[in-house]
Order: sequence, then C-alpha cells, then structure tokens
Amino acid sequence: MKTLKTAGFALFAFILLNPDTVSAQKEGYPSQPVRLVITHAAGGTTDMAARLIQPYLQKHLGVAVVIDNMVGAGGNIARSFVFKQPGDGYTLLVSQQPSMSAGQIVTGARFEVLKFTHIFNIAGKNYDCVAVAKDTPFKTIEDLKKASQAQPLSSAGTGVGSNSYILAMLLKSRAGINITYVPFNSGTEAALAVAGGQTQMGTGALDSYWPLHEQGRLRILAVSGPERDESHPQLPTIVELGYPNIKLNQMTGVFAPPGLSKERLDVLAAAFRKAFAEKEYAAAAAKAKQTLQPLGPAEFYKASKEIFETIQDLAPVLKSKKGAR
Repeated sequence: MKTLKTAGFALFAFILLNPDTVSAQKEGYPSQPVRLVITHAAGGTTDMAARLIQPYLQKHLGVAVVIDNMVGAGGNIARSFVFKQPGDGYTLLVSQQPSMSAGQIVTGARFEVLKFTHIFNIAGKNYDCVAVAKDTPFKTIEDLKKASQAQPLSSAGTGVGSNSYILAMLLKSRAGINITYVPFNSGTEAALAVAGGQTQMGTGALDSYWPLHEQGRLRILAVSGPERDESHPQLPTIVELGYPNIKLNQMTGVFAPPGLSKERLDVLAAAFRKAFAEKEYAAAAAKAKQTLQPLGPAEFYKASKEIFETIQDLAPVLKSKKGAR
C-alpha cells in the first residue's frame, strides 16, 4: 500500500510539474511522420543542417522524420507553402535568416516571418567579413569611409539580396561608406576579384575569403558577427571597431506554421534539446564543419526578430538596389 501511495504521489507531482508534456502524451503527438521542408537543394548548408539532426529527431520523437527539399525563389516557395499548412506540428520548415526576412520584406513573398512558430535554432555564427586587397592602403573600416567620400568604392559580393549584399548595405547606410556593389556568381569569385584588384573591397562569407587571407593575397578587416568568430578569434568584429549597429549572423532554424499549440511546441523543443545532447550529433556536425547554435523557442524568436528588424530598417536601401551594377 505504501508503495502504491508513493507511486501515486510521484505521478501526481509529475503531472503538476509537466502538464504540457502529459497533455501532449494524452493526445498522442506525434503519431505520424514529421515532414521537414527544406528551402534549398540537397547538399547546401540548410539541407546539411537538417540531415545532420534528422536521425536524432527521429530517435527522440519516436516517428519518422522525412526531408523534403522544396526549392525555388530563393527559398520563398518552401516558406510560403509551410506558412499555409495546418499548425499541427507535422509539417515544419528549415530555413535561414536573414534571407527569410529579406524574402518577406524585400520581395513581398506570401508569409510573415514573425508569425511562424519558432521551434529551435540549429546552426549559426556563420559570419560574413569585410576584406580588401593586401596592397591597398585600407587598414580599418574608417579608412574605407574616408576614401569613399571622394569617390564610391567598388565592392564585390554575391547576388543582390544575399547576405554579402545586406552587409554591404549595412556598411553603406550605418557606417557611411559610399559603395558601388558588384555582384559575382559565387563567394569564391567575389573574393578572387578583391584579391586581384578588380574591386576595391568585398563582403562575403568568411570561409570564402579566409584562404586568400592566409595566402597573403587579401586582408580581412573585420567580421560581421556580434562576437568574434570561434575559428578565427584574431579577427575583430565590426562592432568592436565602433559600429555597434552593424552585425549580421546567418542562422538556420526550424519553424512551424502559425497556430502550433504550446503542448506540441514543448514536445518538439524537448526532442531538439535531447538531440543536441547526443555526442554523436556534435561529432557529426564538427566533422561537417557546421557551427551549432542551439536556441530554444524564446531565444530563437528574439534573435530572429532582431534580424527581421534590421532588414526592415534596411528595406528602402535593399529595395532600391541603388549602388549595384
């Protein structure tokens, strides 16, 4: 009898402390496969983030997790599709910021970033950088600003609307650097253009510019993150150089359509937390050179909102495309 009373008390205490979990278990969620809709093609960074965590989500959700690459319109087709689905937790979106915010604000795609249920951020701290050719006189962001007052500086990057373009426009609008943006087909091409003197400066993924920096062919002045890059701690941030409102962090997270219940959100978030606790997952991510940035629903939403507001503030510049050639 004493054992039954003890067990009953323990169950009662569990229900009091975990009402959402108990509710979700009662309703049997999840009871069917969960679909992860990826904004870009197989093999890309967004796809890799989803595939690395997929087996661990399956383990902790107890159902199959199916990956569906829905490409097109820079990710907006997938985002618009998921946004219109029922908020039942069976169709989720894997997408990147800030391109997701740019998709809504700049192109007017049919979804609203901040109305998505933010479940969990997977990867992040993928910073861009500002670079110049090694033999230029530019040593600081301030040098670029001063030089651009007489004549606009040509700046290499990838397509208009990309992260490198957003960073260039941040430098233009918030640091006062007069820039003529020159888009290239890839980050590697842009970095080579800077190193070869085709443009006076460039912005883009740190991974694209670092090899040429190591070879002494160009000089990275700063990175775009709110903090120094873990793999290259010797590089200062633009924030450190006196521009606290110039920071850009590419994040990859998981979203649900509007209307997901708190009970189901808690189940999904718990599965992600358990996945991140798996040593095998951390090892696989490290091998793939993916920087993990686990953020739960509240932290994820806060970071996403900050990015959204940055893009919203830049909207007039981004939409006009002035300074691009």
